[in-house]
Amino acid sequence: MAEIVKAEAVVLRKTNFKDSSLIVQFYTKEFGKISAMLKGARSSKSKIGSKVDVLNHTEIVLYKKEERELQLVTQANLKNYFPNVKEDLDRLKYAAAICELILELIPENENNEKMFRGLTKIISLIDKKDSDPQILFARFFLFFIKEIGYEISTKNCIKCGAKLKSTQTNAFNYEEGIICSECYNENILSYKLSSELFELFDCLSTRKKINTVNRKSINNVIFILEKFLTYHIPEFRGIRTLKLL
Repeated sequence: MAEIVKAEAVVLRKTNFKDSSLIVQFYTKEFGKISAMLKGARSSKSKIGSKVDVLNHTEIVLYKKEERELQLVTQANLKNYFPNVKEDLDRLKYAAAICELILELIPENENNEKMFRGLTKIISLIDKKDSDPQILFARFFLFFIKEIGYEISTKNCIKCGAKLKSTQTNAFNYEEGIICSECYNENILSYKLSSELFELFDCLSTRKKINTVNRKSINNVIFILEKFLTYHIPEFRGIRTLKLL
């Protein structure tokens, strides 16, 4: 039997269905990622069609049935639509990449309120005109990796436990994480980290202030994290949004 419930949700993706309906993937505070049908949402008379644009932060009412793969949403109230993100291609690219990570790597119906709070917070920060969306995305990427069970430490070598220092020749091992100079072996699974790149990893993971922005270095961090996830999750092929936009 279906239960009428409310949920706080971010719209991850929407797809046209038949003449006037939508199928929408939401990430919700209460239930995690869900897929839902919005009947007649594309009709000119619909009160909810415009409220479920991708990235919108909404409150939805749905008929939820546990064994049903596609839930039924009947109402939506808009909380935030993040106008600055949608008007700026660079901001939109990184916000869309965040949605892609959740769509691709988070199972449906797996509740994680911390992930939901992180999602809404990061999109709100990207929406601020004085923010740097690339840095914010890299910070979220590290947070996301930790939340799905692959935390990367910048404090101690993942192999021997020695304290990591920027003055050493550290490396990123795609199988295990950051390793010290003593454990570093030049092979295809390791990426040598310059002092600058190691310090950037540390700043991003600990939320320290980044005074000088080196776009190439931040892109290198994102590239390394993609490779790390690809190693652990073979079906993950990288973030397509970053390549397309």
